[in-house]
Amino acid sequence: MKSPSEQFKKIVEFTIPWLVLAILLTYSYTKFFQHPYGFRWRSTGIVEYLFVHPDPPTLQVGDQLIQVGPLRWADFNVDLRRTFFDGAKAGDIIPIVVERGGQTLTIPWTFPGLNSGDFYDQLPSEWIIAYFFWFAGLMTVLLVRPKDVRWRLISAFDFLTAIWLIAGSGNSSFHTWFSALVLRVVIWLCIPVYFHLHWIYPQPLGKLPRPVTLIFYFVFLGLAIAQVFQLFSSSLYLVGFLITVVGCLILLALHAFLQPEARSDLLLMTTLIFLALTPLIGIGIAGLINANYPLSLNLGLLSLPLIPLAYLYAANRHLLGYFELRGNRLISAYFFMIILGTFGIPLLALVDHWLPTSQSTLIIGIVTAFLSVVASIWGFPAFQRYIEQHWLGVSVPTSHLPEIYSAHIATSKSFSDLEKLLRSEVLPSLMVKQFVFLRMSKKLRFVFATGVDQEDIPDGQNLRQIISQSGRYRPLERIEKGEPYPWIRLVLPLKVGDELIGLWLLGRRDPDDYYSKSEISLIESLANQTAIGLSNLIQTERLRTVYQADINRHEQERLSLARDLHDSILNQMASLLMNLDGVTLTPTFHKAYESLTHSVRETVSNLRPPLLDYGLGPGFDELAENLMERSNDKVEVNVHLQSNGNRYESLTELYLFRIIQEACANALQHGHADNITISGRLDHQLIDLLIEDNGIGFDAASGLDLNNLIAKEHFGLVGMVERAKLINADIHLDSAPNAGTRIRIICKPASDQEKQSKPDI
Repeated sequence: MKSPSEQFKKIVEFTIPWLVLAILLTYSYTKFFQHPYGFRWRSTGIVEYLFVHPDPPTLQVGDQLIQVGPLRWADFNVDLRRTFFDGAKAGDIIPIVVERGGQTLTIPWTFPGLNSGDFYDQLPSEWIIAYFFWFAGLMTVLLVRPKDVRWRLISAFDFLTAIWLIAGSGNSSFHTWFSALVLRVVIWLCIPVYFHLHWIYPQPLGKLPRPVTLIFYFVFLGLAIAQVFQLFSSSLYLVGFLITVVGCLILLALHAFLQPEARSDLLLMTTLIFLALTPLIGIGIAGLINANYPLSLNLGLLSLPLIPLAYLYAANRHLLGYFELRGNRLISAYFFMIILGTFGIPLLALVDHWLPTSQSTLIIGIVTAFLSVVASIWGFPAFQRYIEQHWLGVSVPTSHLPEIYSAHIATSKSFSDLEKLLRSEVLPSLMVKQFVFLRMSKKLRFVFATGVDQEDIPDGQNLRQIISQSGRYRPLERIEKGEPYPWIRLVLPLKVGDELIGLWLLGRRDPDDYYSKSEISLIESLANQTAIGLSNLIQTERLRTVYQADINRHEQERLSLARDLHDSILNQMASLLMNLDGVTLTPTFHKAYESLTHSVRETVSNLRPPLLDYGLGPGFDELAENLMERSNDKVEVNVHLQSNGNRYESLTELYLFRIIQEACANALQHGHADNITISGRLDHQLIDLLIEDNGIGFDAASGLDLNNLIAKEHFGLVGMVERAKLINADIHLDSAPNAGTRIRIICKPASDQEKQSKPDI
């Protein structure tokens, strides 16, 4: 049995869009065919425009309506269910009582029925936008997934807005078919939907308690019901709607302030809405410049369809997949035309105002053609680049990609740097949506993937067949049945000489899922550069492995030497003292013996601190005691650690201890510090250590760049950086002359790192 939630989704998907369309068609019919009265009035009842002109004249512009047929204006204005000319047919004579020049006149008005004046006056108005809202709602219902709260709210937002737009587009002024009541009732229902949508769009500002949400909706449902019975002023809905608009703007501002990651979508949406309104501004300016310029504000309606599409597109453009780039480019072209028209129309109005009438048409045509050509040649490419860079994420133009990529890949020091470079610059610039990077060693190793599931990544079994198709575009329609991995469009091997060290697999790509010969050549050039960079990284990894083995061997030798000194030399010295005649030994001998024993024990401690076997905390405590003892308490070393006795891999503990030990040695030897503090926390998931001293410091503007450290012969710091890399720790240095030194080490325990490592295939 389906849940109520699933049933509601089915109702929305299969019933509500077509019910709303029926309402739109109904009120479109009434707009054009149910009130062709031959004249139009203002909200105050004053006749504003005549569409038919009987001879002799009867009604006049400026007449104040008092009564039409049996219905008085005062009653019509109060009761939204009543309408003028109810049941009238073309040719019927209806008495109209008006006030003109202080006199009350009864005028016989011939009901004209359908006429061209009324029809064409109603044609260019906001009723068209209602259908765009309906279309946006239909696209939301049919295409947007998942069917969650935002899906329901955007659908309701579009459908309700479409209804009040069609009900209010001239219909409500005449009260036809209860349109005035429908307008007000629907707006009361819109208010909670608008607020709720802007609370969660594009990301929720917080979790709304369900009782609060239900109460909020029921309050406005109650107001809508009260409006049906006209229990309060018919204009109160305007106050509620104004408060809603201001409230939604405030919520959008809160999203932009509190959620930086949502700003791009909000910027896109507000830009769409702003551009939808700019032609109206341009036409208005043209009217101020030249009142006789033959343009109507209704031309501005050509851009208003952007308003209903703005929410849908901004909220869901990333779900469009294959069509996202096409949509963005189409919109950018639409933007450009709107902007061109907005600035061009006032300019043309100015030209028309200055020129003689006989010459204006020809010259305006020439100016328009010239401006259009100039804008198309020089303006649109720059505009397109701006849209691609700020909206599509194309950080590097394709023409500049090879030289920029070669410069950046030369500075990539790790596989993560290479991955970041490909993700941030290469793939977005090429519009590649599916990509797999494999590395060849003893096994086929996975580096990273975009837009491809794990089960769709090739393994070693089909490798030879895949490599045999290198450098050729594989169109979907030509891939033979049963051929593995049909998503792959292009296979590029990464070779150094004849050695295959990696593989690029490229799949779907915007806008047309096609790789031309010139584009394949460009991507091959990038692949060749990547092969060189990958080869360097592999060599670096090998050297790092050798270096780590050397450090490990060095530590093992130190450990072995410490054990020999402790278990052999110290024991033999103790045995020697026991076999000597204590009566014949001089005080000088005893003093020399104790000094030698102390030196050997100190050497053993430096080689391998005994308390390090019990964890980093005891190891650092022992280090602090030894440092203060050697300085005859002239140096103060404080240890402040937050720890629950957590233990880590032996190499992790040893390398962290060596880093802190070297930092202390540098502070004493080079920084001449007399106060050192070791602080931080030792958690199960994170190690965060800070060592700071009050020494003389040094210029650390170059940071911990290895080349600079080696050039300046800071070999102690070099060892610290290398040991930090071996355990995947981050190390940060902050120092300045006469300002001491601060070194921070952040490390995730090895167990967490192993979980995050990329497996072999």
